Amino acid sequence: MLIISSLFYQIVFNRYKKDILRKSTYRSALLIIAVFFLIFRFINNDLIYLIPADTALFLLVLLTNTKFGLMMISFMLFFILPIIDYDLIFLVMNMASMSFGAYLIKKVNTRAGLIAVGIQMAVLKVATFGLLSFFSVIETFGTALKSSEIIVSGLVSGMITIALLPYFEKTFNILTLFKLLELGDLSHPLLKKLSMEAPGTFHHSMMVATLSENAAAAVGANAVFARVASYYHDIGKCKRPQFYVENQQNGENPHNKVSPFMSNLIITSHTKDGAEMAKQYQIPREIRNIMYEHQGTTFLAYFYNKAKALDSTVTKEEFRYSGPKPRSKESAIIMLADSIEAAVRSLDEKTPRAIEEMLRKIINGKIEDHQLSEADLTFKEIEIIIQTFVKSLVSIHHVRIKYPGQK
Repeated sequence: MLIISSLFYQIVFNRYKKDILRKSTYRSALLIIAVFFLIFRFINNDLIYLIPADTALFLLVLLTNTKFGLMMISFMLFFILPIIDYDLIFLVMNMASMSFGAYLIKKVNTRAGLIAVGIQMAVLKVATFGLLSFFSVIETFGTALKSSEIIVSGLVSGMITIALLPYFEKTFNILTLFKLLELGDLSHPLLKKLSMEAPGTFHHSMMVATLSENAAAAVGANAVFARVASYYHDIGKCKRPQFYVENQQNGENPHNKVSPFMSNLIITSHTKDGAEMAKQYQIPREIRNIMYEHQGTTFLAYFYNKAKALDSTVTKEEFRYSGPKPRSKESAIIMLADSIEAAVRSLDEKTPRAIEEMLRKIINGKIEDHQLSEADLTFKEIEIIIQTFVKSLVSIHHVRIKYPGQK
């Protein structure tokens, strides 16, 4: 136990220090580990094959990440060895199946898929158990009984995970893939509100989502998160939709009736308004952060110049968003996609060359303004993002062939 503890500290803490120090990860993992140990401590050893131990793996992987979850469950299995009378067959069987299961979970995109993974892991366990039993002294009846217990355990593990996961997501405020997929449903009340009250912004958000998802996938970022966060990033525009050009109709611009100082206040407040609205609808913190970060500390040159003509004492800092700047790849990608999507619509000729020139001009401006200084993007990744944006925009704004009789 001393050796295992030393290894655990050296490997897990040094390699996954960032995960452990994150409060939500630490607390959820601690609860899972404590319950795991308590169950094995008080359950009769004759019934350990019936325990849905895979549930611990499922929860750890879904709530944290694959490598951290697999490492934690491996050490947990070693720690319970004295409790289960050093049953090495149980240890080897679970180590093999859980390594296989961690790989399968990465491909699961529905809650029901967890049950299928549990069954697949159970089948592997039965095969491993049967092979190991062949070289041991376990009788045929005992092998058959244990095999049936393993199958039941695998089936129940997925069901328990599906039941418990929503409570972990809500209690520890953890954004999982399944929660993201639920938020990505366009029938969500907040997205329906956006589509009804600010249809132009809703369409803009859908376009930004497409660009962001493709770019995130190209650089190895979280593509699903980038897409879903893009849906909500401009939700604050619902408060005063007519002040944003994509929602204006009949050429009426309400900014012409107010001072540039008021216009600046209205435009820059949509990030804060969005975050407050999202909090009321219980949107996770990670997406609310995008609402603040997608504009960074961008400078509103148009309203600054109008204000400067009225009052020469105004400064540029008064006409900037409050920030913070993007602090992740996904946030930076959404910022770039947001700026680019709106700018490309203003081009008369949307040729690949014209689009790429516009993209490079905007992105170079963001870099020079230090808007990407806190995001972990490399120049190589930025170049990949540019090429992905160009490809996506060219396909979106492709030239339509005119049919006979059309003007």
